[in-house]
Amino acid sequence: MKKLIFVLSLWVVTGHLYAQEPAVQQTVEDLLESMGDNMSDDADIQEILDDLESFRQNPLLINSAQAGELLRLHLLSEVQVNNLLRFREKTGFIYSLYEMASIDGFTPDVLQKIETFISFGLPENVRTKKSSNEIFVRSTRVIAPSGATDQSKYEGSPERYYLRLKHVSPGLEYGAVGEKDPGEAFFSQSNPHGFDYTSAYVNFRTGKGGSRLFAGDYSIRFGQGLVAWQGFSMGKSAETTQVFRSAPGIRSYSSTDENQFFRGLAGYFRSGRFTVSPFISRTQIDANLDTLEGKPYFGAFQTSGYHRTGSEIAGENSLGQLAGGGQVSYSSGRWSVGLSTVYTRFDTGMNRSDEPYNQFLPEGKDNLVGGVDWKGSVKNVFLFGEAAISGKSGRALLTGLMLKPASNAELTLVYRNINKNYFSFYSNAFAESSRINDETGAYLGMKIFPAPRWIIWGYADFFKYRWMKYTTAAPSSGAEFLAQVSYSPTRTTNVYLRFFQEDKEQRLVSGALKYNGQQLINRIRLNFTGDAGEQFKLKSRLEFSFYSKQKSESGFLICQDVNFKPVEKLYALNGRLAYFKTDSYNSRLYAYENDVLYAFSVPALYGDGLRAYLNWQRRFGGNLTLWLKFAATHQFPKTDVEQTAGSSTKSEIKIQIRYQF
Repeated sequence: MKKLIFVLSLWVVTGHLYAQEPAVQQTVEDLLESMGDNMSDDADIQEILDDLESFRQNPLLINSAQAGELLRLHLLSEVQVNNLLRFREKTGFIYSLYEMASIDGFTPDVLQKIETFISFGLPENVRTKKSSNEIFVRSTRVIAPSGATDQSKYEGSPERYYLRLKHVSPGLEYGAVGEKDPGEAFFSQSNPHGFDYTSAYVNFRTGKGGSRLFAGDYSIRFGQGLVAWQGFSMGKSAETTQVFRSAPGIRSYSSTDENQFFRGLAGYFRSGRFTVSPFISRTQIDANLDTLEGKPYFGAFQTSGYHRTGSEIAGENSLGQLAGGGQVSYSSGRWSVGLSTVYTRFDTGMNRSDEPYNQFLPEGKDNLVGGVDWKGSVKNVFLFGEAAISGKSGRALLTGLMLKPASNAELTLVYRNINKNYFSFYSNAFAESSRINDETGAYLGMKIFPAPRWIIWGYADFFKYRWMKYTTAAPSSGAEFLAQVSYSPTRTTNVYLRFFQEDKEQRLVSGALKYNGQQLINRIRLNFTGDAGEQFKLKSRLEFSFYSKQKSESGFLICQDVNFKPVEKLYALNGRLAYFKTDSYNSRLYAYENDVLYAFSVPALYGDGLRAYLNWQRRFGGNLTLWLKFAATHQFPKTDVEQTAGSSTKSEIKIQIRYQF
């Protein structure tokens, strides 16, 4: 109780301080925080960070930007982009945010988010962009409690190293990335040449109409993600009406996720109303290989990206993968339709385990998937969807609509029906399960502006599985709900209250009996953000979690963020102190953390402890920037009937340097 009183007192005292965060980090925080528990700490958001930082340095020209460029803001829906383009066609140039406020869908909260990344300059008055280059170097070291990790079983040191080179000029982009994970060798043993993971890419404009060629590493995203969608995508979130996927097609890949990319040649070519996006890839991926009756096979991919021990190193690049396909799309007026296909062939056949949940999933060396996607408007209703097929009579359908039933309301409906036989290695669609297979569901989302400065969000999602999953013992069903009300008394002050509930069936074990039981999770969050002047900003949060399965558990989190950015100075500081107490990992809570540029973290907080971090950023002239982060999690002693454990502290130190020229 004394610990709680101490933290509450500190929360009140520091509540008189305020701070300001860099625009990119704040925007990413808002985006990822809206996902709540659906956000993982290893999600690949490199592309979002790249796009936002690029627009921060070179704001997007609203008066000449095309649809694809506007969607790269990651803050506007397809409906909002279409409304903006039609408004521009009718009125000519747009001169200010005040004028944009008259465009349907551009509410004050939307305009505030995009303000930093856009410009109202006229195209003929803007100079041609010069080429830019940057080098990133980052080192991270986690200091675990004594005895928590046996470092001797790993090949390399506990540091993480990251190197990134990037060049951007009109019509040409290229870059390279290298990473060494903790425990991996560096210029020794299995990695005599340096980094365990390396990646490189180049893309350049060719001809007219925005056609482009890609070589090296790239990712593909078609339709609504049933056939192929590599990398990060928004799922269910507090942005309850943003469920449509604006597929970028093909993009160069510069992330450190070692599984979400292709390596080879690709491109997109535009001619009139047609766009063709072919690709071909040949690469080696990690897998667990074995033999059966003298023939090699693999039962599962090795997706961790770690190559520290003998078994992990044995699976590194052990499986050859050939992939190819593409998309052809046609646009006319407000409508467009696309046909996409992806073929995959492995050098060694897949032979899954005999577990019942694997019964309908494909095996062998080959997989072929195809689909058709569509999007368009009928009056004030935006329609979208995708239908796909795969081997063994696999079928999948995802379709939805977005509309404004009133001037102060938005509504979204999404229906998906994916049968037990459907499977694509690269699918990542809007669904409850991370594996797009065997799911039927209906989603309803709404956003209401009942009065100035007030916003109400809400969604309800109902889903059902016809066959058992990895976490269930029989066919199952579930439902998920979110409700949030937000009030912004000033432009820089906001308070919101959020309620989240997930109720679904999970496997229970009683002796030799396996059966489904109900799992119920509830979370309640109160969040306040505000600033005073131009130097300080504050964020305060109180959150509770309630978990029920075979027994009931609970937990809470209270945290205080303080950010300081002095006016006309070259440095900035931000930090957090948080106290959390949960009965176990089941009642854990998540809180997005500010980090060095191009990095983020969303740690799971559970047990009884304190979490704190401090970030420092300093610019040296116009070319060199230094970031430092120190973070620590302290667990208080735990004593119960079964065990007695002492306190422990886990720390992290991170340093990053960027040189631009």
